[in-house]
Formats: sequence, C-alpha cells, structure tokens
Amino acid sequence: MSDARRARDRRGFILLFISGFLAIQFHWGFAILGIWIIILRQLEERGVLDRWDATRVLGGILMIRTKRGQVALEKLAKPRKFWRYFGELSLWTCYLSMFLITAMMILIIVSAIINGVPNSDTPPSQMVLIPGVNPIIPFWWPALAIIGALVIHEYGHALQARAHGMRVRSFGLLLLGPLPLGAFAEPEAEELFKAPRRERVRMFAAGPSVNLYTALLTWLIIGALATQFAAIDSGVHASGIVEGAPADEAGLEPWEIITHFNGVEIETATDLRDEIEQYDAGDDVELTVLGAIEDDGTRTQREFNITLADRYQYYLDENLSAAEIESYGIEPGDAFLGVSGMSGGTVGIDRIAGPLSIHYDQPWYIDGIAIAVHPLTLIGIPIQFDGQIMGSQEMEYLEADGMIGELLGKKIILALMTGLFWFVWMNIALGFANLIPIIPFDGGHLMKDLIHSIAEKLNRLTKNPHPLKVDPIVRRISSVTSMFLFIALAMIIFGQYV
Repeated sequence: MSDARRARDRRGFILLFISGFLAIQFHWGFAILGIWIIILRQLEERGVLDRWDATRVLGGILMIRTKRGQVALEKLAKPRKFWRYFGELSLWTCYLSMFLITAMMILIIVSAIINGVPNSDTPPSQMVLIPGVNPIIPFWWPALAIIGALVIHEYGHALQARAHGMRVRSFGLLLLGPLPLGAFAEPEAEELFKAPRRERVRMFAAGPSVNLYTALLTWLIIGALATQFAAIDSGVHASGIVEGAPADEAGLEPWEIITHFNGVEIETATDLRDEIEQYDAGDDVELTVLGAIEDDGTRTQREFNITLADRYQYYLDENLSAAEIESYGIEPGDAFLGVSGMSGGTVGIDRIAGPLSIHYDQPWYIDGIAIAVHPLTLIGIPIQFDGQIMGSQEMEYLEADGMIGELLGKKIILALMTGLFWFVWMNIALGFANLIPIIPFDGGHLMKDLIHSIAEKLNRLTKNPHPLKVDPIVRRISSVTSMFLFIALAMIIFGQYV
C-alpha cells in the first residue's frame, strides 16, 4: 500500500472519529456528513465525479454541472434591451436593499458593543435555514421552495450575462448530501471580469432582485387566493382572557366566538370595542358566544351575564401610574370586559394577505407602501406559529368561498397557499441573504464594485492619478470590510450562547 493511500485512509478514520464524536455530543447529522464526505472522496478518486461532470468543493459539497437550459436561456435572453433595463432596475433595488441591510447590521453591531449580547435560549439549530433541521421550518414545502428559489436566482444571473454578451458555460446545483445548498450559473470568467463594470454589477444584482420580485408576485397570487375564504361563523374571538377579569369569571374561554354583545350583533373587533365604550363600569351585559368546535364540527351557543369592571382601576392594579393611564385616554369608570387579541374569523388569512385582504381599510398611499413592505413581515409568521402559516384554531374558522374555493375546496386552497407562502419566504430569505455586503455573496461583489467606482473618482482628484493605484486599495478595503462584518456577525450570533 502506497504512502499516499495510507495517508488518505488515516484521514478517513480521523474524519469518521470526529464526525461520530460530534454526532454523539450534538446532532446525528454530523455522522451523515462524515460518511457523505468519505463517499465523495471515493467517487472522486475513482473518476466517477469526472464522468458526471461534477466537482467536490470545500471537502463535502458536491457541485453538479449540466449544459441543459442553454437553448431556453438563448431564447429568453433575446430581448436584450429589455433585460438591460431590467438589470438597471435590479441594480437600484439591490443598492437600496443593501443600504438598509448594512444600516441594520451596523446598528446591531453598535448595540452589541454598547449593551453586550444577551444570552439566548434559542437552540443553535434555528440559526440555519435548512428545512427539517431548523425546528420552525418543516421539510417538504420549504425544500421544494428553496430549490425553486435557487434556480430562478441563478437563472437571473445567467439572463443578465447573456443580455450583455457574456457566455454561460453551465448551470448546476450544490449539494450537501440530499440537501440543496445552492445553485449556480457559471459564466466565462474571463468575459465576466473584462466586462464593463456597469454590466458586471447588473449581473450580480440580477439574482437577488429576481428573488425579491418573484416573492412580491407570488404574494400577489396568495392575495388572490385569500379572497376564496370566508369565516364560517360571524363574530370575533379573543386569543387571550385576562385572569380575574369579568370575562374570565363568567367562564369565557380563549378562541370562543363572540356573536352578540347585549343583543347587538358583533362582526368585527371594532364593533365590540364600540359597544363596550357605550357602557360604564358596574353595568350588567349579556354576552352570546359559540363554544369550541366539537367532534361533529359544530359549536354550541352559550350566553353569559357579565358585570363590567373598571378599566382605570385594572391598570392601577397593574402598577401603572395615573398619568400613564390617562395618556392612553382611559378615565375612571370606563368599562372593562377583560379580553385581548380580538380578531375576526379570517384573521389568519388577513395576516398573510395584509393590504390585499378585503378587510384591510387604509388610504391608498398607505396601501402602496404596505404592498411593498408587507411581504417582509411574512418571515416572522412561522416563528410565531411553530412552522405553520397560521394557528390551527384560525384554520378552523375558515371555509372555502367563491368560485375557485368551492371548486377546489378548503384543504386544497390551504395547501396551495402553504406552498406559495414558503416560496415567498425562501425567495425573501435568499434574496436578502445574498445582499449582505460580504464576499462571496452578491452583495459583497456589488459593494466591491461600488467602492471601486468611488475610489476611481477620488483617484482622478489626486495630483498623480494612476489607475493601478486603485485595484490594490479596493481589494484591501473589500477584504477588510468583509472580514470585519463576518467576524462581528459571528460574534453576535454565537456570543448569545457563551
């Protein structure tokens, strides 16, 4: 046996030992990773990866190339003038997004330096956006969504490359075991770096911007599907009941539907607030509710006689000062029922649809801003509902309505919305993650070219301008900036567990 073979076997045994130790101490996935790396190494040594036109990179990542898609790319890239205008729009979209991301990162870093990094009970698995590993991300829908998001991301790069005359050698997928880590479009490197800077930055901006635009368009489709739902029962429900308050003492439970307040029909949370405001503390009222859903799918109607409490006194008992209470517009004698989180039966759908919901009532200029911003709020929904797009109780309030809803049914429409929701979620996550101004992300390349442009202009103002002065300075600034941001973010992420 040759010395080289012995060395490879020794490294294999060491790798197996380390991965086994990490699997026992932390997560079984480390054992699979170790076995995956050994399999890749064996396939590489036997020439199998070469026959597959694949490459092993960074030890355990498989880069699979394909020539497929070239014909479709040529056809799609033919309206080159259109794609160049699109590239310019993409560039400004990415610059604006990068500015916001950079500002947020700086604020987080400054806050961490001043106030320190608080300890967190959040498991480390929530730091990685891998379907099935992160506890808030289920597997199937997000796995399909991330593959789709990766493909359109790289196709966006390829379209811009062809629109500006750069050839694309191949497309491909990056795999870590069965998990897709990324996709790639491989332009001719020489043509890429010889291209004018404006064309090059358009190419870098195309991937993240296509993800963001796709997220917006997909969310608009979700908004259209949201119109195919209605509440099974009219009324409002409370997600919380204040302990010791009149509603609690009467026996009202969270998620029960309030249909009438003292004989007046209640359709929205505003209706309930308006009715309560007409009464004073000490008044007796009657509450009509529909109880929790039973096995046969029905709800039992119940009625409560309730004596309203004093809202002012309640907040005094909660240790708020009189000045604080009065600043909220609360006066002594104001009626208090003791419910919180009042919402209608379509609250789950309305939360996702936002300004596209039929229940959203804001001026047109607020609608315009909300349409641009609301998709970003979808990121937090799975965190709030343990990986679901809405609460299970909120789903129970819904029924299919409208032509499409009645044709497909509630379950199919909800399944479609779930898939589209995760497609929006993954496109937003991928788009903004790639705009972090750290090389090798697209944002890092955009930042580097932006710094280069500024440095060239400043160089022309010097007494002895020379283009060769710019490149080494720009490389140094980009490398130092990327390294600083990377280390700072790593310290913030992992510092909370120290």
